[in-house]
Amino acid sequence: MFTARFAVGVLILLLARSWIWRDKRQRILPPSPPGQPLIGHLRVIPDRHPEFQYARWAKEYDTDILYFNVLGRSIIVLNSIEAAHELLDKRGANYSDRPRFVLFEVMGWGVTLTFLRWSPRFVLHRKLLQKSFTQSACKAYQPIQAEEARRAARAIVADPNGWEIILRQFSTAVVLRVGFGIEVQEKDDPYVKMTLDVEEATGQGGVPASNVVDFFPVLRYVPNSIARLSKLFRPLIHARRTKRFIQRLHDAPWESVESSIRAKEHLKPSFVHTQFDQYLVNEAAGKPNDAMIEDIKGIAGAITIAGGNTTWSTIIVCILGLLKNPEAYAKARAEIEDVIGVDENRDLLRLPTFEDRPRLKYLANVLHETTRWQPLSPLGVPHATLADDEYNGFHIPAGSVVYPNVRAMSRDERHYSSPEEFCPERYEPVDRGGRGEPLPDGPFGFGRRACPGKYLAMSGVYIVISTLLATMHLRCPKDENGNEILPNIVFSDGLSGVPGSFGCLITPRSKHAEVLLGC
Repeated sequence: MFTARFAVGVLILLLARSWIWRDKRQRILPPSPPGQPLIGHLRVIPDRHPEFQYARWAKEYDTDILYFNVLGRSIIVLNSIEAAHELLDKRGANYSDRPRFVLFEVMGWGVTLTFLRWSPRFVLHRKLLQKSFTQSACKAYQPIQAEEARRAARAIVADPNGWEIILRQFSTAVVLRVGFGIEVQEKDDPYVKMTLDVEEATGQGGVPASNVVDFFPVLRYVPNSIARLSKLFRPLIHARRTKRFIQRLHDAPWESVESSIRAKEHLKPSFVHTQFDQYLVNEAAGKPNDAMIEDIKGIAGAITIAGGNTTWSTIIVCILGLLKNPEAYAKARAEIEDVIGVDENRDLLRLPTFEDRPRLKYLANVLHETTRWQPLSPLGVPHATLADDEYNGFHIPAGSVVYPNVRAMSRDERHYSSPEEFCPERYEPVDRGGRGEPLPDGPFGFGRRACPGKYLAMSGVYIVISTLLATMHLRCPKDENGNEILPNIVFSDGLSGVPGSFGCLITPRSKHAEVLLGC
């Protein structure tokens, strides 16, 4: 009986949405492939990595903006940097909202800046994060990042086969120290295991706001016994299974420091210490607090989860790009030698520091190319329109889900020649032998939803990559015939594209390099 009533209710809702969609079609909507009655493009959009098909449709229809109707919901996909700048940046006030991420609610994300709708709470969270992670504010965290980068390099010398998990430990250590003042253990730290579990949850959760549960929130209550009968509900089952991972990484760091902060014990400076201490001072004085405990936990959780994953994944992609382009690897290494200096044995005089960064211009282009070559969030986190809009004569309905197809932008041949190549030289001026192409714009989002942690993340990537280039050899493994095994990996399909594992031999350049690292 319940199933029959439920089916009738869904049918009525589909018919109502279909009628609304027909009314919208009286205006000129952006181009789109043919859909189907009632369900629209539900079965047309690929389940996995739709960013590739979106780019193909954009070329087929000769447009940088696409329209889709999925179960009555309008979806807009922007495939050019020009469209993203015009709508998400210049008209950011209208595109500052988010759709409701029902699946991620089930997954346990709760009060996290990435998923908050446009509201006073969103403004508060963003204000606190921006204040703490401006380009100048991030200089205070550089000693932590440098210390952890050298610690990671020493660990790789001791355990070269564990380089991936060691670099994961680096990114986790930095965000936990910055966010909570917590230091991770040398090996088998439980927080590292927590971040790996969260990575699985978000990396395999599908494109945000694209699941049937996001379109019909009531479906979140479908029991697993029924959900297992259709692949449409696989993300829901995944979200339920991995919820404990998200919740644990939100709760465990907070619980480890809360009592100490309340007791005013000596703790290392951190975001949570600063914010929670102010909360307690206001509470004792009878003053109102703008940020409640739930807000502080949510913001700190965003630092830990989003910041750690972004840093680690970007480091891994950079290593991958350098392995695929040995010439770029050699140039970046030679630049470090020129800037730092070498002795008569070609050993570096010291380790790279943040003070060297302005002079390491080729390395800067390596990092820019890393973010363009394999954008970690190829469809970004979708925006939502607050009101009707128009772009190039096309109607964009209010409440539309808007995806910036960063992958398509990174492959736009109007801006990037041979876009599949990992080529740092593309950003150098033509008169210096480069291609004079524009720096990538979009890997960290657009408009009022741009990632406030990008400076912290890229500072971490810089110090790790410069340290590895200065002290290590990075090589591809070889097969039994002595041929190099070039890495060929795939990325997960979800909120963030997590690179799969690949072989890389990382060994010290010399005994002197080990001495510099303090081995």
